[in-house]
Amino acid sequence: MKGNHLITGKYIGSIVMLIALFAGIFHSCSNTGAGDAGPETLRLYIGSYADSADAGIYLYEFSIPDREFRKIQEIRGHRNPSFLALHPEGDFLYAVNEIAGFKGENSGSVTAFSVEAGTGRLTFINSQPSLGAHPCHISVLPDGNHVAVANYSGGSVALLPVAGNGALEKPSGFAQHEGSGPDSRRQRSAHAHSVYPFGDGSAIIAADLGTDMVMIYRSGDTGSLDPAYPNPSVSMKPGSGPRHIAIHPAGRWIYVINELNSTITRIDFDENSGSFSVMESVSTLPEKFEDENYCADIRIHPGGRFLYASNRGHNSIAVFELAPDGAPVLVSHEPSGGDWPRNFNIDPSGSLLMAANQRSGNIAVFEIDRDTGLLEKTDAELRIDQPVCVEFARF
Repeated sequence: MKGNHLITGKYIGSIVMLIALFAGIFHSCSNTGAGDAGPETLRLYIGSYADSADAGIYLYEFSIPDREFRKIQEIRGHRNPSFLALHPEGDFLYAVNEIAGFKGENSGSVTAFSVEAGTGRLTFINSQPSLGAHPCHISVLPDGNHVAVANYSGGSVALLPVAGNGALEKPSGFAQHEGSGPDSRRQRSAHAHSVYPFGDGSAIIAADLGTDMVMIYRSGDTGSLDPAYPNPSVSMKPGSGPRHIAIHPAGRWIYVINELNSTITRIDFDENSGSFSVMESVSTLPEKFEDENYCADIRIHPGGRFLYASNRGHNSIAVFELAPDGAPVLVSHEPSGGDWPRNFNIDPSGSLLMAANQRSGNIAVFEIDRDTGLLEKTDAELRIDQPVCVEFARF
């Protein structure tokens, strides 16, 4: 299945000029860096499902030589701070609050924290409405001036300005998705599941599970969120349920993980014409696996050679090598070290992968073989109630 959709006019230049530089900065809970040696200690923030009275965001340090976690801080008072994203400068952190009913409205919220230099400790700044129920994913645009949020139950995407002190302002841009899919249980309406900056951040890509669409928007200097062109969407296979996206560091290929049919679809971006073409789809599962499975997250190794995807049900991380033409080729499946691997992330040096297993309440640590991309589970493990997101920070 192939379809071409054009981004025309003045927006092509802004997307293309810096695409190779910025495309690797792709999603909330994103990783940075490109395979450097890295420090001996990692700092990580963990988002989870939690009541307001319970700890919801955790700050830990991980000693690479000792393979040990050390807790630095727990943040309470914020319900369901599931997904997190750091500001490009590292001095602010933003969290969605996956709720409905914020201040009496049918909306979730987005919360801003300052990050203390040296320690990484968080201090609450403010919260703003997300303009849709149950926001489930968040990204910070490369210039750090706006935060993009996907509202799952609301089926919408919002853009919030960032003030000089890191505080969030009320949304300046909003887009409501419309439509449905063939799955009567999961696709009765739009369900925006993730949102990412593309190129220099003048384009924004959102995956909608409910409508089987990948939407493309442009962001103006005023923080608007507008269609990139008259038909700003890429159609996915009916019933696939696009969930998350990984953008190759070179900027040419976009990989969409589909929750409902357990596949990864490659989308080719032609920087000369500004067109997007749907290419092949590959399964994330072994050939003989027939039980229930729902894909969750997708990541590209900082070196750009390997791609990883999480399977909830099969409870594995699927490892792919990317062929010269960008096609993902399955290499192996590694057990996720727990039940229901939601989000996972790769540390900035590309040496370790940490998988958040939501139902078993643990984060498993894997070493990455840089030559083969294969994962090897270590003895290191962190127990966290309903972990959802792992966000690495440089320090």
